[in-house]
Amino acid sequence: MTGDLRPDRHALLELGALLDQLAILRDEGDAARFDADARYRWVLHRLWIAAGNEALAYTTAAGKAVRAEATWANLYDLRNHLAHSRLPDIDEALVRRFTWSRTGPLQRTVQDQMRRA
Repeated sequence: MTGDLRPDRHALLELGALLDQLAILRDEGDAARFDADARYRWVLHRLWIAAGNEALAYTTAAGKAVRAEATWANLYDLRNHLAHSRLPDIDEALVRRFTWSRTGPLQRTVQDQMRRA
């Protein structure tokens, strides 16, 4: 058998795993570490980019526009900002807000979508 029978579910599983890693990193750090540790910020950037990629993969597989719902649009917009900006131009306050304020709610949203899928 080839191909993924449920690419939407696969994308949600991947997104959930990425959010779990973001939560682990968030819990290992704080605002001081975020400000002082460039490697820590870089890893968070890369995980958010991957999360945005999975948001796009999920919406595409589900037959939705990525901007049709704020949850997926916000992840995709953060991904675009991080992936297409030079490091000095990144809005680190936005990354910090997503990491500390949005990771938990996003995890719950993915879990809710998994129950429905």
